[in-house]
Amino acid sequence: MIAPQIAYSDRDERFEFVVERFKCKAPACGGCGSCRMPNGKSAIDTFADYIDGKVEFSAIASKLWR
Repeated sequence: MIAPQIAYSDRDERFEFVVERFKCKAPACGGCGSCRMPNGKSAIDTFADYIDGKVEFSAIASKLWR
């Protein structure tokens, strides 16, 4: 699944992408950690600037997982 670009999506599409991409898959995930972001923040908080159309998803993600 590719993150929608800000220029070609609305806030609801970006929100749904983040929710779907980082939903907890427990108990089948085996501890994947997808639902836990660095610094204990939720994915929605971590990617708030992306959801609000301020910063592309890839720019935020690249700072998290260097």
